[in-house]
Amino acid sequence: MTALYRYLMTSVLLSQRYLPPTLIFLAAMAVGTTSDNGPLQSSYAFCVLAMLVCTTWLTVSIVNHEDHTQRQITVVMMGSSLRVLAVTVAVVVTWCLPLLVIGLVYPIVTGKHEITPGDLAVGAAAQLGAALVGMAIGLLCSRLVIRRIGIAMLTAAAAILVVLLLRWVSPIRQIMTVLSNDKPAGTNAGPLTLLAVLSGAILLAAVVVTGSIADRKE
Repeated sequence: MTALYRYLMTSVLLSQRYLPPTLIFLAAMAVGTTSDNGPLQSSYAFCVLAMLVCTTWLTVSIVNHEDHTQRQITVVMMGSSLRVLAVTVAVVVTWCLPLLVIGLVYPIVTGKHEITPGDLAVGAAAQLGAALVGMAIGLLCSRLVIRRIGIAMLTAAAAILVVLLLRWVSPIRQIMTVLSNDKPAGTNAGPLTLLAVLSGAILLAAVVVTGSIADRKE
């Protein structure tokens, strides 16, 4: 598993497919949170939106970076397509962690906010939940599930809109609602942590579904 992780990480690094979503995320931070003087939770709400979109894009890019033949060789060597998918998700998580740190720190550095430990907990939990949901969408819109890139892109865009607009589809709408209330950050940290855990369960379900569909197609 460790060898596969190193191989996939090196392959992703050389492919540079992580660059576009990373640069878009940095640009979004610069435009949306620089010199913000409002509540820090509002800044983190914008970070949640950017994280959701960019992690979806990042996941699709990383999962799709191997062509069909390369993936087949990797699956045969590992003996399990689900194992390969799990390690691929671990690689995606690794690339998402720096984005989360940037999203947590950048609004603080460039804006004027009163900072408490609760604010940091709120920002971390909210953005982690968005990243996990974004990864789930990215897996289900990757080449393993949807072969045609145009259809996959439209599906991903529609899925992002759905999770933002409909409360019962994913925790994203609830995360945005919590961030927009007037309660102290310390009070909101608990509910946001639970929503992040729920987002993790959604990602786990997406891994299982994607692996099952990929096995049938391959």
